Amino acid sequence: MNSYLITDTPTIYADMNVFRYVACGDISIYEPARFKWVYSHVHLDEIHRNRNTDALEGMKILGAVEIDDVLNETFQSVGNIVLRNYIDPYLRYEQHLEAIKDYENTNDHMLEHLIRIFGADNFNELSMTPDQMREEIDRLTTEIDPKARIELLDKAENVSNEMRDSINTHLNDRMPIDKTRSAMGITSEMRKSIEMSQSPIDAIWDIISPSLNGVTINQFFCFEPIPGIEGVPHTQHGAITGSQIVLNLIGISPDQGLAKREKIKNIMSDGQHVGMASYCNALLSADRRFCNKARAAYEYLGNVTCALHFEYKKGMEINLGIQQRET
Repeated sequence: MNSYLITDTPTIYADMNVFRYVACGDISIYEPARFKWVYSHVHLDEIHRNRNTDALEGMKILGAVEIDDVLNETFQSVGNIVLRNYIDPYLRYEQHLEAIKDYENTNDHMLEHLIRIFGADNFNELSMTPDQMREEIDRLTTEIDPKARIELLDKAENVSNEMRDSINTHLNDRMPIDKTRSAMGITSEMRKSIEMSQSPIDAIWDIISPSLNGVTINQFFCFEPIPGIEGVPHTQHGAITGSQIVLNLIGISPDQGLAKREKIKNIMSDGQHVGMASYCNALLSADRRFCNKARAAYEYLGNVTCALHFEYKKGMEINLGIQQRET
């Protein structure tokens, strides 16, 4: 799980705030043309969700290009990650809005499951999700072949029933996140030590593995699929995104507001950024927690990506060095 882009110049995947800082003149980049600046659909989704388009100007100033996961006719990844040719970010954003029109919030109800795991007191909302899932599929399939639609709706009904049973069996009792961590044998002092270790993921596994039978370290951290779960594409960026959820759950440089509905989308977005950045030479951010979790995944996997953190100061100039990689 160490695929990466081969380019003439180093690729820098900048987080949203970097593009915003550049746009507003709050920071500058020393000789930015030495690098190829990169964004993804995750940036575009975030811009739309937060209703703030400042980052588009930063992308334009830096000449940023989009990294893209090529999909087949059934919208499944074919395992080909490419950098698109430059297109004006404002135009690309308009294209993105058109592409997601009427589909922006199709999976929002599933976030209730995630915040429940993080300790949210949301059982009433969670109990509604099986019906919401079935109704959403009903809405999305109105224009497809009637025979195929009936088959999909039958499957949706079965999944809805299974989901309801799972909620009542496994998620009926709320577990505050600190108790979840304690049940794994991880204390706050341990977490601080783990964060400073050379390989946080290995350090975590040394602690929790005795209580986990039949699961490997790569399966637990989402780097490998779990046997029996079929039909879910397992990409490098998707796996690394999953690892960020696990690190948050365990409490390694955790984000604030994990159990809050209004926070979880941006937290998930951060994980997606880490996944998409894994094909580039560096991920640049002023968010230390973000970089710490990204670095944990990259170092464990032996990924080429460096998570670069900088302390933000208004008016600062960022000077990124280039080091020739040994072969």
